[in-house]
Amino acid sequence: MKLYRHKKTGNLYLQLDEVKNCTNANDGEKMFFYTEYGKENPMKFVREKSEFLEKFEEVKFS
Repeated sequence: MKLYRHKKTGNLYLQLDEVKNCTNANDGEKMFFYTEYGKENPMKFVREKSEFLEKFEEVKFS
């Protein structure tokens, strides 16, 4: 898993996996499945891979 920081908000997220969108309109589109980091009941999200990489930056674990 990789840790990312949202460039605008500074919030941290863990990338859980890379997945494939199989809806008819976007079949084959690569998506990132990710979750809030450090929260008791974290929300989970999906976002198009290219958009994710524009809005988030990887953070190295210490």
